[in-house]
This record gives sequence, structure tokens and C-alpha cells, in this order.
Amino acid sequence: MDFGTLLLMLGLSYALGVLWYDLLPGELPGRVWRVAAYPFLGIFIAHTLLQPAFSADPAFGGLHLITTVIGSLVAVVVDWVITRARRPSLVTEPELRRAPATS
Repeated sequence: MDFGTLLLMLGLSYALGVLWYDLLPGELPGRVWRVAAYPFLGIFIAHTLLQPAFSADPAFGGLHLITTVIGSLVAVVVDWVITRARRPSLVTEPELRRAPATS
């Protein structure tokens, strides 16, 4: 693996981690490294396992884009499910807040 590919993978894993954690009904993990760690692992596993499956997958900088998105999404969903199963008290409904009355 080239050094540039590693840096691209780190950047994409953080960016996709922020995207997926924000889209899931919950909130970003408190630790910044966790936002990038699980998508990074998912991207690595997806590139290892799914590479022969997607022959028409476009590549950029040594990373196949569809495989990268699938791997990061699956890793974040698995982390989210495990976190919710271990700590169900974190699952809360969104709270409606009223704006202060101005007169």
C-alpha cells in the first residue's frame, strides 16, 4: 500500500464516519478516533473481501469507491447496533424545543 493511499483512506474513513454517524438516529461518538476507526476497518475488510465481486467499481488513488462506501457503512451500522445493544439507555427520542418568545 502506498503512503498516499493510506492517507486517502484515513481521510475518507473520517469523512464517511462523520456522514454515517450523523445519518443514523443517534449522535457522534465522544472520541474522535472512534469516528474514523470503524469505517477504516470496514474499508480495509471490504477491500479484502469484496474486491473480486465488483469489477466495474471505479478506483481513485488505489481505493475502489463503491467498495469503500459499502465497507464504511456496514462498519458504522455494526458499531451502532453493538453500542445500542450494550447501552440501551443511550437510545432517546429527539426532544422538541420551543424558541423563546420575543415581544
